[in-house]
Amino acid sequence: MIIAIIYVIISFLLDGIISNIIPFNLVDPSFFKTIYSVISLVIIYNYFDNKKKYLSILIILGILFDIIYTNTFILNIIVFITIYIILSNLDYVIPNNIITINIKSIICISLYHILTYIILLLANYNSYSIKLLFIILLRSLIMTIIYTTISYLIMNKIYDNKKVK
Repeated sequence: MIIAIIYVIISFLLDGIISNIIPFNLVDPSFFKTIYSVISLVIIYNYFDNKKKYLSILIILGILFDIIYTNTFILNIIVFITIYIILSNLDYVIPNNIITINIKSIICISLYHILTYIILLLANYNSYSIKLLFIILLRSLIMTIIYTTISYLIMNKIYDNKKVK
C-alpha cells in the first residue's frame, strides 16, 4: 500500500509540475497534458484488497485536488467517486493487462472531463464549448496512453518483485 500511496503522490505532484511547464490554454490545449492523478487511481485500483482504504485515498486525493488545483468545493471528490464506481464495474468486465488498463484510463480521463464539464455547465461556472471539450479529450489521449503504459509496467514490476498486494 505504501508503494501505491507514493505513486499517487508522485502523480499528484506531476499534475502541478506539468501545469507549470506546459500551461493550460483553453484556446489551444496541449497534446502532452492529462490528469495524472486520475490515471494513478486507475493503476492502483487492483492493488487494494480493502476497497475502504482505496476510497480513503481517493477522497483525500479529491479534497487535495479541489483545494490545490481547481479551487472548487467537492467537485473532484464527486467526480473521483463516480470514476471509482465506473472503474469497479469495468473491473468485472475487462481483465487487467497493458491494453485494457489503457482503455480503462482513457474511459476514466474522458469521464473526468465530461463530468467536470457538465457540473461546471450546470453551475454556470467557467463554461466552455462542447467543441473545446472534444478537443481537450482528443489531445489528452496521447499523454494518457504514454503515462498509463509506463506506470502500469513500473507498478507491475515493483509489485511482482515484492510479491505484495
